[in-house]
Amino acid sequence: MNKKLSIAEQTACILKKQIESVEKIYLLQKDMYKNVLERDWLESEKCLRSLDKLSKEFKALDKELYTLVEEGVFGEDEIDFFAFTKSLNEADKTALNTLYKTLKEKLASSKIENEVFSSYITHAQSLVQGVINIISEERNGKCYTRTGKHVNADMTSLVLNETL
Repeated sequence: MNKKLSIAEQTACILKKQIESVEKIYLLQKDMYKNVLERDWLESEKCLRSLDKLSKEFKALDKELYTLVEEGVFGEDEIDFFAFTKSLNEADKTALNTLYKTLKEKLASSKIENEVFSSYITHAQSLVQGVINIISEERNGKCYTRTGKHVNADMTSLVLNETL
């Protein structure tokens, strides 16, 4: 950071970068969900790599924010941001509090999107497991190749050629 900027300006700059990062993360989460629904695994993998990169960037910005102000204002796990802004002039305090609230809202949206995606994955896994269990029970645990040859009944690597 530039030493000529005040702590309030530096904090605002970091918060703006964090908001931008979270917005990108949110859009990538939506893309990832869409790609999984469309079974576009290559694009899903690209999204995952981009999410990982953005997550690391956000974490670095968070660390920068922690080190920006006195250690006493920030706790071990969570920022007491409003205690920090109390010591600033009214204009800086209002601007920073608004940015911080915006960041928290964006983070909440991202968390909700992540929970929706996780719920979908969990549901899909249990659905597929149920289908596998039904198939396995109907065949009394026996599996056959296309040519009718008996094979190991382990269905951990089953490929379905039908869309559920």
